[in-house]
Amino acid sequence: MSSSPCGGGGAGINDSGGGGAHGEDDNLGSSLEAFQSMPNDFNSALDDFRTNWQKELQQKQAPEDELQHVAVAASKEAEDVESPLTATHIGGDQEALAKSYFHKAVELEKRGKVYDAIPFYRKAVQIDPNIEFTYYEHQKSTNTLQSKELRTNTASTQKANEIPDFSEEDVIDDLYEKFQNDLARNFQGKLIMSSRDPGTITTEMHISELPPELLLYIMRWVVSNQLDLRSLEHCAAVCKGMYLMARDEEIWRLACVKVWGHNVGSLTHSDHDEEKPSQLDDQCPIIPKYSSWRQMFIERERVLFNGCYISKTTYIRMGENSFQDQYYRPVQLVEYYRYLRFLPDGTVFMMTNADEPQQGVTRLKNLQQLRPDIIKGHYRLFGSTITVVLAKQQQQSKFIRNPAGGTYNRHRRGSSVYDEASCNSTKYCIEFRILHTSKRKFAQLAWLHYSIVQVRNKIETTSEFDITPSKYPPLRFSPVRSYHLDSDAPLI
Repeated sequence: MSSSPCGGGGAGINDSGGGGAHGEDDNLGSSLEAFQSMPNDFNSALDDFRTNWQKELQQKQAPEDELQHVAVAASKEAEDVESPLTATHIGGDQEALAKSYFHKAVELEKRGKVYDAIPFYRKAVQIDPNIEFTYYEHQKSTNTLQSKELRTNTASTQKANEIPDFSEEDVIDDLYEKFQNDLARNFQGKLIMSSRDPGTITTEMHISELPPELLLYIMRWVVSNQLDLRSLEHCAAVCKGMYLMARDEEIWRLACVKVWGHNVGSLTHSDHDEEKPSQLDDQCPIIPKYSSWRQMFIERERVLFNGCYISKTTYIRMGENSFQDQYYRPVQLVEYYRYLRFLPDGTVFMMTNADEPQQGVTRLKNLQQLRPDIIKGHYRLFGSTITVVLAKQQQQSKFIRNPAGGTYNRHRRGSSVYDEASCNSTKYCIEFRILHTSKRKFAQLAWLHYSIVQVRNKIETTSEFDITPSKYPPLRFSPVRSYHLDSDAPLI
């Protein structure tokens, strides 16, 4: 009888438990019904929130994984090469971490991401203030090892291929032939190679596609009729193809003919030609043998065109006595400059004034409109001697021609007066010796002869001057950059 209540109580407990389970099922069912009864917009918003939340978690985990990977790689590099500036108070892990931060920042900066690299630089400096020097020494030691390995491999490759080791002098002497062989072997005979991608579609033509004839014509425009050979040498330094075109013999032959005219001579001389100058020393200069036209232009005596020759003359002149004090006699110190500018077409300009060279050379720049103090003339090269003939400009006036000879000025009332000034002329005949200086060739002109021929009333008078170093000092060359800025015509 005692068990029945217990059993009954147990039954009561089981019934109550069953009732609780049924209650939970009812709650889940009601929540599902409520969730399904929600609007579709709320469900889609909840799905978007979950997706965005998962993406943010993945983005936060990605930099940490990448940083751990970089730290592991930097620690491996630190084990291979030890830095000589490792601080004693910083542990190996901290140093590797700082080095990884710094390496990451360097890579980002190389890719142009400067703002992204700044936080990594800041972290690396916070860990190790001397990380910049440590990283520099580490890279320096790494590059040294790589360069040693590269030299070892190169030496073994040269030894295996049996490539002769040319000295610097041999390479410079045979540079033209060497470049020819390189272009024939590596560039299939083309003078200039294009760096453009072959798959690129464009309507423009690259300079490498031009034929050699047009390229040589462009080189003649570079030299121009002003013989700007300095610009030609600058073009020769661009590439091997430009070097070969700048050494074209026809260009240098035309330059020599432009300078010396019919006295240019030839590169080869026979025994008969060598005997000729010995019989006519006064008429023909002895032209030495040259291996190329370029060598003739460089070594043979000539004048320079990219500047002007300048001399400074100073002398003392006694002044007039004072009428008040007969013992007082002034002394005047006179200084003036003489300028000479030569052009390749045989024209020369001379100017004498008291202006300093900084102002004087600018007056000889614009030769289309000559100043009254500039005298124009012509010159001729004869060996190491240059002969200059200058004619002073006469004032032009309106006149009528006289049948008997001479000229007459036309006056307002129709009267005619004989013009004597039109028959007068003044010529300056000068001879110089072309000399060298310690710094430049053909940079000095020494006086040999100076005379003035005047014609007055059909009477010619010649005056010669004694050449002394004090009165006629040598003219020294000074380059002027503004003289060769434009190309008017090609070299022909």
